[in-house]
Amino acid sequence: MSTPSIPRLPADHSETEVAAALDEWGCCVIEGAAAAVVMDEIAAELAPYARQSEPGDSDFAGAGTRRTGLVLNRSPAYRRIAMHPSVLAAGNHVLGGAPSWNLSSVGFFELFPGEPKQLLHRDIWKYGVEGIPGEVDLNGIWAVTDFSAENGGTHVIPGSHLWDDGRRPAPDESLPAEMQKGSLLLYTGRTFHGGGSNVSERVRIGLSVQHSAGWLVQTEMLMVECPPAEVADWPDDLIRFIGYQWRGPAVGKYGDHEDPFVLVEQARAARSR
Repeated sequence: MSTPSIPRLPADHSETEVAAALDEWGCCVIEGAAAAVVMDEIAAELAPYARQSEPGDSDFAGAGTRRTGLVLNRSPAYRRIAMHPSVLAAGNHVLGGAPSWNLSSVGFFELFPGEPKQLLHRDIWKYGVEGIPGEVDLNGIWAVTDFSAENGGTHVIPGSHLWDDGRRPAPDESLPAEMQKGSLLLYTGRTFHGGGSNVSERVRIGLSVQHSAGWLVQTEMLMVECPPAEVADWPDDLIRFIGYQWRGPAVGKYGDHEDPFVLVEQARAARSR
């Protein structure tokens, strides 16, 4: 069975182009979305923490895969690209029907030599609910190092976001998203994907980012990991993007029916006293 190629767009793509690719194929690669030096900065900032991380403890998590969290706290370089124009264009299109959408999770993933191919899956399975209608996730993987077929570049099945819930992939239906450092693979929560097999001699590093409709529970407890005093110096739009905002007309309130951003304003006021 042949699989269509993964759509590839230039860094200066239009919003219409990324919307069309995600509608038709459920995925696309944005080539050179960020400078390679930004990826190097992220890797350098997270390396001390990654060395202390443990490998996966299941077949799905992978004994040859190391995952490091708290990326927002630990990597100022990532915070500069968290609201990248390509991410915003894709999220606004896929999730724009919800009253709000936000960052849900960020992970620094290292795939070591010898790691086998991961089970192909849909990210919406994490909610544990069958038959979720439409798209509620818009996710991506930044290539912190080059991604190739040999080093375990993420596999994806273009068009699988349109499959019925009961359909499962055949072994030959996925393709590796080969891309250079600084490129970005975008895909929807219903698109089948998974880490490839690393048969090279080098570690493959990616930054996994997940975004969801605001009314859903975030994959990471970002407002716990990033408390008001810690985020007070961050840009307002990024602070709201991680959850300090109304999620709907009456969802996401704090205290006496207030916008949770008031917590950040209180932290700023306390700091200025």
